[in-house]
Amino acid sequence: MKTHLQKLLKTTAILLLLLTVIPSCKKETIIKPTPPPTEVKTSSIKGKIDGKDFAIKQDGIKSTLYSTSGDGVKSLETIATLDADGSKLGFFIDDLKNGALALSKKSGTSLNPGTKTIKINSTTPVQSYVYYYSAGNEYYAFSGSIEITITETDITVKWNIMFKDASGREFNSSGSFTITYASVVTKSKSEVKDPTPVADKPTIESITPNRGRPGDTIAIAGVNYSTTTADDIVKFNGTNAVVISATATKLLVRAPTEGSTGAVSVKVKNSEVTTGPVFSYIGAATFTSFAPASAKVGDTITITGTNFSKTRADNVVHFTGPQNNVFTGSVISATETQLKVTVPQGAVTGKIYLTVNSGLKLTSATEFTLVVPSQTNGWTQVDFTVSPQSGIISASSGNRMFFSSGKTGKYLYYSSNQGATFTNVFNQLPMPQDTLKVNYMVADGNYFYITTNLGIVKTDGTTFTKLTVSANQPNLGFTGIVAKSDKIYVLLGTSSYVSSNGGASFQSRPATLGGATRLDYLTSDAGGKYFYAIDPASTKFYKSTDQGQNWSVTTGATGTYPLADGYKNILLSPAYTYAIFNTGTQLTGNRLYQSRGQGDAFVSVIDEQVNVVKQWGDYVAYGGARFSLSNDVGTTYKHYDIPQGNIIAGIERIENVFFIFCTSTAGQSVKIYKRAF
Repeated sequence: MKTHLQKLLKTTAILLLLLTVIPSCKKETIIKPTPPPTEVKTSSIKGKIDGKDFAIKQDGIKSTLYSTSGDGVKSLETIATLDADGSKLGFFIDDLKNGALALSKKSGTSLNPGTKTIKINSTTPVQSYVYYYSAGNEYYAFSGSIEITITETDITVKWNIMFKDASGREFNSSGSFTITYASVVTKSKSEVKDPTPVADKPTIESITPNRGRPGDTIAIAGVNYSTTTADDIVKFNGTNAVVISATATKLLVRAPTEGSTGAVSVKVKNSEVTTGPVFSYIGAATFTSFAPASAKVGDTITITGTNFSKTRADNVVHFTGPQNNVFTGSVISATETQLKVTVPQGAVTGKIYLTVNSGLKLTSATEFTLVVPSQTNGWTQVDFTVSPQSGIISASSGNRMFFSSGKTGKYLYYSSNQGATFTNVFNQLPMPQDTLKVNYMVADGNYFYITTNLGIVKTDGTTFTKLTVSANQPNLGFTGIVAKSDKIYVLLGTSSYVSSNGGASFQSRPATLGGATRLDYLTSDAGGKYFYAIDPASTKFYKSTDQGQNWSVTTGATGTYPLADGYKNILLSPAYTYAIFNTGTQLTGNRLYQSRGQGDAFVSVIDEQVNVVKQWGDYVAYGGARFSLSNDVGTTYKHYDIPQGNIIAGIERIENVFFIFCTSTAGQSVKIYKRAF
């Protein structure tokens, strides 16, 4: 029994053990997900410098965090080794905090990037800087920005900065770096060292200007100058110069009278001598002559002489004014021997005075004569007149202008200088002069087209070429003309002519005149869809929708046309159609009408005499007893008085200057006036 009990107990123990082990084994069979590895952030830097990309990992970066107990301001220094040659890019941020930081030239430096002579006064706290070390040269950033972002684990810095090498070439660097706190070495702020402590020897960064005359004021920039002028000894090629004023970084000196071209040197008290750039002496300026001898306010005169400055502001030209005052002319161009100067408002007849680089005042040998143009009601008279005429026809393009008589057509004047001067070029028209008469003219881009009773002339103002419209009838005369790019349209009787190559050749096309015996003064809208003409005999108004081949009469005519009086600028239609009619009412004279329906109906624009109407894009101008101008295609007008006793016979425009050709009630010569709007 004892033996059986022992076996039972043993068996029971085994069962209990199995009951314990089996559940344990089941738990071990459950598959648990593997936790993701913890991300380990490392320091890195990537960017571009002087056009070269780089990317450096943590083992090529060294960062130091400078911190002092009780001082909340921390500084960061990070240096990255860029290549196997030892090129380095280093950052020092004096106050490490979130936000943007602007870089500037280091205070007190000699400002010579590209060398190791950049200095900073050791008594001044070290300011933020970035340096680049390559091929034995050390460059410091002189401008740019740094943006700092600080988190609980790392510091990120983005930069975009500029360096300058010893030759003055500027180059950029941009990029970003991230520094983890785990990779940073911490040191006391007492261990911060300025990489460029100041030297006692004065430096010369630059001299401005580096050439001039005896007595000129020269600025010398650098560091370590004495604010006591007597302590600063400056020499020009060994000759002492007078120091006018002095700061720690700038000296103003006067180039010595007995000096000569050579290096400038500076010595402060008992310091070593520093030799800087060369200053070149130039001879004294001379004032030989000026031309023209007379001119108006705003005109340009040319002063000749020697040793002028090529920098316009260095040459000061004064004109004599009333009561011994002087007025400064604007120097618009300068060489060493010639100045171009604008005559200033306020100048009168008298001497002209010139100083160059604040040197001696030079006086002209002769007096300048001021031409005072007649100015009335804001208009300035152009120094040019022609014989009396009832009407003037004209055309302009760029700075060029042609005009002629609308009645006799026996002269043709041309200006290539914005109407400053005019030349009669009538005899350059390649036709017999005794019977030749100018009828009309238009401008299109570089060329003018002039219709005459003996043919059409194409000109750029210099060369005059007669166009052959019909080989069998080379002397056909025309009045109106339409010119659009290389396409030219003219009309004569029942024949319409068109050129698609700028007038090199023409094709004849039959024209149906819609009942008229003759149509004249051809014009078109800006797009060339509608062509218009008038029948001088019946005083009816016609239009065409196929470039002048088929015509139909409109119901829009509202009077006769003043063609017999020489007024030929009476019809135009770039945007809306404008026409001048003689109404024949008790309000005797010509009246301007406008049509917005292709000439089928006209409405009166103004109840006053109008002799000419012109349009340039949105600008519409008309004139008679006064000048009227619209800049919204005739929706509204502003009215301007003209010189008393005059009637406008023609209008032209060059840029923002409008010209009016006026005849007087006394029958005197045509006078030209101009005014800017």
